Amino acid sequence: MKVATGEEIKRLDKLAVSLGVKEEILMENAGYSVFSFLKEKFGLTKKFLIFAGSGNNGGDAFVVARLLASFNASVTLFTVSDLTNLKESAKKNFELLKNYPVEILEFESVNRVLLSAIRETDVIVDGIFGTGLNRRIEGKIAELIVEINNSGKPVVAIDIPSGISANTGAVLGVAIKATYTITMGLPKRGFFAFPGCDYVGKIIVSHISYPPELTFSKDISVEIKIVEPYPERPTNAHKGLLGKALFISGSSFYTGAPYFNALSFLKSGGGISFLATTENVSRIVSQRSPEIVQIPLKENMQGAIAKENIEKILEFSKNVDIVAIGSGLSVDDDTEQLVLDVVDKVEKPLIIDGDAITIIARHKEVLKKRKFDTVLTPHMGEFSRLTGVSIDEIKKDKFSALFMAMEEIPHTIVLKGEYTLIGSKGNIYINTSGNPVLGTAGSGDVLVGTIASCIVRKANTVEGTILGAYIHGLSGDLLAKEFREGLTAEDILQNIPNAIRYYWMHYKELEGALYEGL
Repeated sequence: MKVATGEEIKRLDKLAVSLGVKEEILMENAGYSVFSFLKEKFGLTKKFLIFAGSGNNGGDAFVVARLLASFNASVTLFTVSDLTNLKESAKKNFELLKNYPVEILEFESVNRVLLSAIRETDVIVDGIFGTGLNRRIEGKIAELIVEINNSGKPVVAIDIPSGISANTGAVLGVAIKATYTITMGLPKRGFFAFPGCDYVGKIIVSHISYPPELTFSKDISVEIKIVEPYPERPTNAHKGLLGKALFISGSSFYTGAPYFNALSFLKSGGGISFLATTENVSRIVSQRSPEIVQIPLKENMQGAIAKENIEKILEFSKNVDIVAIGSGLSVDDDTEQLVLDVVDKVEKPLIIDGDAITIIARHKEVLKKRKFDTVLTPHMGEFSRLTGVSIDEIKKDKFSALFMAMEEIPHTIVLKGEYTLIGSKGNIYINTSGNPVLGTAGSGDVLVGTIASCIVRKANTVEGTILGAYIHGLSGDLLAKEFREGLTAEDILQNIPNAIRYYWMHYKELEGALYEGL
């Protein structure tokens, strides 16, 4: 499913009109989708309180009011903006309301009439501002939104919660905190960025009869993509057939990262997991997981992999299907040389994580020269070092920041966060699985191994990365149904097989999870 900016949606609306789908049809379909949701979710015996602005979002709200009233539902509608600014379609739908039992009031201030209406209603519908809002909400409308948010009543937002930036997810002064958002045409980028993601509630997408050529427009470069699982194991499966991975990770300070790397590869479907780490770390990991094949290496005075091991590592990399480097590696002269040589000389798909990203950020010319498939998995701080852009600036618009990074770095970038973004070849894929329980030490190391196995099993770097990120997040989602706190990377790791099983059974449902009626 494509994910649009406010400008892209506006352009699609114009294209739809040019194809003969009139604005009145789009508005009627938008209003009907909200009405259908209200009818199904709450029933028509409830009291509905609708707030409508003067734009097309307000026009959609007028349609909702009319449809509810046509079933004799109790409807009160407050107009929030100057009605003289209504455009043609919205104006027509407002005028139609005189034929229906809708109580229409003008919002002037937060007074007793308003507070009484909020107190007595069962459901609030937000149609104040749409995706075109580009200024801070202040004054009496800001006060209104605060009252709505404090009401404790379920709030259904039309297209987007008023006050949320469609492009970045920023709160424009103050914003509606919706329980549900019925979004039109396509979901918006701001739904998948903080803090907007905390305001949209459950998202339901209505296509409002867009022609398919618009819904799947190739001009929109951000999407949610659910890929097919990798093939089931054949009858003659053996460990070599299921993929071999080499993980170069760990140091005396970080003994957990290599364990999580290497074992998550096996837990998520890989065949053989080789771990190249220091002798000391190797002993620790082998005691925790004898399934991991150890390649003990000499360590330097800092407890990291010594540079004299580099040729041994490079030679061994020829025997595997994928290599990952960086998790818990540490940063010193030896590991810097190791990372540069691996990036430059390993002729296999490569995942670069953790400390290796910090190192490579100072030597991006080596990364640019690399011709083999490469995946970088930075968290926000590592991405900042990689791009030279401050974390605060990245957070303002992480989509634009990732697009800019792809122009400089011609490889797949997994920007971890509240919604992990996967950038590759000018496109961004939003990972919709995952939740805050993943915010624990070692979780990113589990992600590396999971992505590695999915790349090998899918035989496709981009699709394998998308699948691996989803499985990792899904493991956390399934755990979160039972636990609110106290989960560790070990829990996420051990639950990976359960997440894979769930994915195999439900991925078709997951693919359409945001669509209207599913």
